[in-house]
Amino acid sequence: MGNVGSDFVEGFNEVLKYGQLVRLKYFNTSFGAGSYYDDDVTLNQSGSDLWISGIVLPIDRARGSSDAMLLEQGKLLSNDTKLYLEGYIDTSGTFKVGLGSPPTGEYSVIPEGIIDWKVNTESVVNKLYVRRITTGSLMGEV
Repeated sequence: MGNVGSDFVEGFNEVLKYGQLVRLKYFNTSFGAGSYYDDDVTLNQSGSDLWISGIVLPIDRARGSSDAMLLEQGKLLSNDTKLYLEGYIDTSGTFKVGLGSPPTGEYSVIPEGIIDWKVNTESVVNKLYVRRITTGSLMGEV
């Protein structure tokens, strides 16, 4: 019998192969000359784009779901999106998400919207709540 965490990761990754193509674009953050918290922020791309497969779902409004609770708390909007990615994917720092190839929309991650699910301390899946960026770029993106 194999490791439960590894078996689950392997099974979930198999499902992700049939998901939608997703592009992650990571950024380095730099602040203005004074480095004060309210200075303008500049975002410069860090490395190259990461293309992976993910599962994209609408927000679940069913009573009792975690999505519905976040909607009621005002943390999510009804047109936000849920995204599931492999557990090894880096979801820290500043990045934006493009859905599709070529991306049909650019999305920012909702601050409270990253959930790392683990099995036996092994990261299995990252669940991200994302919101469409109407301008196509993050504020300060160069």
